[in-house]
Parts: sequence; C-alpha cells; structure tokens
Amino acid sequence: WCLDQSFKLSYYNEYKSYLSRMSLNLIRRVLVPLIQAPRASVGTISVLKDEADFDEAVKSSTPTLIDFFANWCGPCKILTPTLKEIVNESEEDVNLIMVDVDDFGDLAADFDVSSIPCVKIFKSGQVVGGFVGAKEKKQVLAELEKAVN
Repeated sequence: WCLDQSFKLSYYNEYKSYLSRMSLNLIRRVLVPLIQAPRASVGTISVLKDEADFDEAVKSSTPTLIDFFANWCGPCKILTPTLKEIVNESEEDVNLIMVDVDDFGDLAADFDVSSIPCVKIFKSGQVVGGFVGAKEKKQVLAELEKAVN
C-alpha cells in the first residue's frame, strides 16, 4: 500500500509540475505577445519636402490631415502637438502632412489658405473637411469625425 501511495504521489507531483510548465509556456507564447503587441493601425507624420509627395499623400484612401503652418506662428506651435497626438492615438489610420507655407506658398494659395494654422482633411484626393485656427483636441477630433463619416 505504501509503495502504491508513494507512486501516486510522485505521479501527481510530476503532473502538477508539467501543468505548471505548460501554463508558463502558454503565457509566454500567447498572452505576453498579445499584451506587448503594438497597435495594428498607426498613421504617419511627415513634413512636406516636395509637391509630388503632397499629390501622392492626398490621393490615399486613408484620411490625411494637411497642416499648413509656419515656424514663426504661435498658434501653429500650439496646434501641431495636438495633431501629432491625435495621429499617434487614433484607433484608425490617420496621416499628418505638415506644409510650411513659407516654403510652399503656391500650394497654400492653391487651397485658399489665407491664415494659419489651417488644416485641410483629405480622403481619396478630395478635401472632405478642415478648419482654421488652433483648436482643442476634442474639437479637432470632432472635425475629423465629421469629415471622414
């Protein structure tokens, strides 16, 4: 009887150890990567360097915020971090192209930008929305939502 009981206890301890190892392996292989996985959709942020890049960017089916700004503009310096934050935190892909009106004055004139900051929202090559002036994050999100939907 003692030998049989000892065998059962040994078998039980090995089985318990096996389950523990399997649980750790499951956690390492499945749960940890899920927790550490980056978001699937992250937009891009870029400063316009060439008008050809602009044409390509606005033709995208991904909503694209075009921020017409100038380095010397105070309200632009307030709005830019808000736009970057929205792009980085967005659940859906949203791109941000920053256009310096001092370098691309003709492009700004093509889109009737008369004061800055001015944001135009593009989707599939069409202007679907926009606003002028520094806005709070919730106001920018509302404009984006209205333009995209």
